[in-house]
Amino acid sequence: MPPKPKLTKEAILSAALDLVREEGADAVNARNVAKKLNCSTQPIFSHFASMEELKAAVQAQAEQLYNTAMMEGLQGGEGFLGMGLAYIRFARTEKRLFQLLFMSGAFQQEKAAEIAGTTEGDEEIIRMIAQMAGLSRDQAQRLYSGIWFTTHGIASLLATNGSTMDDAEANRILRDVYKGILISLKQESEDTSP
Repeated sequence: MPPKPKLTKEAILSAALDLVREEGADAVNARNVAKKLNCSTQPIFSHFASMEELKAAVQAQAEQLYNTAMMEGLQGGEGFLGMGLAYIRFARTEKRLFQLLFMSGAFQQEKAAEIAGTTEGDEEIIRMIAQMAGLSRDQAQRLYSGIWFTTHGIASLLATNGSTMDDAEANRILRDVYKGILISLKQESEDTSP
């Protein structure tokens, strides 16, 4: 009898990621991953020292998928707005990965400044907003925070099946919020200038 083909680390990671997509992060355990792969748990632990290591790899893979979606949104011609719409689409199409990344204990910041301005790529986006809108760095960060909270709120509703908002409605809301915050920041600047 020929030997059974060995399972690769990538196949195990893919099965675990599929489990998150289908059932949520809590479904990722050795028994469920092995069942999905139609094997024993031994191959899992030959590639991953623990379930925590596998879960960390799933988290990293989800982040990579998210980052790819954000870059595509940024390069789609609408700049900052495109990223917001990509974030919302990710929540709509990858509900459980979105929940894993942004609605679990893995996502813990206490203040708005810790959310908008401290993650990878934020400084570049804040500089882009400042240049595009004629704002200071601090004003651009405030604008980014306001848009981020709006975007996250819409995305959270979609990820929990609480809304059926389409791209056109999300686009309108994000544009309105962007304009409102921008007007407020510019008015603030005028009020404080001599």
